[in-house]
Amino acid sequence: MEILKYKKINNYEYEVALDNGSKLKLYDEIILKYGLLLNKDLDFKTLTLITKKNAGLDAYYLALKYLSKKMRSRLEIEHYLAQKQYPLKTINQTIIRLEDKGYLNEKQFIKSFINDQLTLTNHGPIKIKYQLVKLGVPEELIDINADFSEKLQYLINKKVKLNHKLNTNALKNNITNYLINLGYEKEMFTPYLDSISTNDQALIKKDYQLLVNKYQKKYPANKLNLFIKDKLYRKGYSAEEINEVIKCEEEY
Repeated sequence: MEILKYKKINNYEYEVALDNGSKLKLYDEIILKYGLLLNKDLDFKTLTLITKKNAGLDAYYLALKYLSKKMRSRLEIEHYLAQKQYPLKTINQTIIRLEDKGYLNEKQFIKSFINDQLTLTNHGPIKIKYQLVKLGVPEELIDINADFSEKLQYLINKKVKLNHKLNTNALKNNITNYLINLGYEKEMFTPYLDSISTNDQALIKKDYQLLVNKYQKKYPANKLNLFIKDKLYRKGYSAEEINEVIKCEEEY
């Protein structure tokens, strides 16, 4: 068999036309390794060999394409190739080659991932670390050395503006739950919460009056106060604040 011509398919592959009418897809390194640009005569043994060697590169170039979209962890590559049903031996060989060529670097991946998280998300260190561990990164390699103070202040100010109808305790609880879910440790943001205060006196009076208007026809007087106390307590008001507003309203 003789090679008649080559046609480039992409950066790595060529379509090779043979004189028997068949066509092969070969990677450029196979073409160069076996000198097919100069020696265009192929016997059956050579054809079988290069076809086998070429197939062995499929996983490698597929992984390269996967990596071209963004940096990946080693575990992501392993899972991706496993989903494509490549055998474990081929996957391991591919991983080694990617690492040798510098396409797969766990330390660079960690650094890039953390930078993306800091720039593109509001996630705190706990959540960032958790996500890296899920991606197969050893915990001891993760070092999130960043200042979150500015981001925390921004997030807290935003929550305060959005929840201006909440009393101080309810607002602090709301912000605390929000930031913990984002992956921040409580001690990181507690100092910022200490400076938060709202006009609780005006708020509790308003909430109290709304509850009275809504439920005074549903409950007798002796049960109404107990019901309202429970509602106000659930809103985050202290027992002292609740008793004070009820006393003031009754006297009024």
